[in-house]
Amino acid sequence: MKKFSFVIHNENGLDARLAGKLIKETIACKGEVKIQSEGKTGSGKMIFNVLSLHAKKGDCVQMEIIGGEEDTDAQRLMKFVEENI
Repeated sequence: MKKFSFVIHNENGLDARLAGKLIKETIACKGEVKIQSEGKTGSGKMIFNVLSLHAKKGDCVQMEIIGGEEDTDAQRLMKFVEENI
């Protein structure tokens, strides 16, 4: 299991456009991806779970990768987050 956290810097928070891009990255991961913010948790591979977090600029979000190629998947997601969120 790999975990990491990040703060949202996008002015619009984790809106539908950005959530869609994130989902595309998480679906490419071999392991299970969980996403959590403000006490809400869901699958990082399902758009409604990600949008239901209502994550806005300044919020801290945690991601957890379980199974599959955890190291590779975590690096992939961290890079995406750094470049886009």
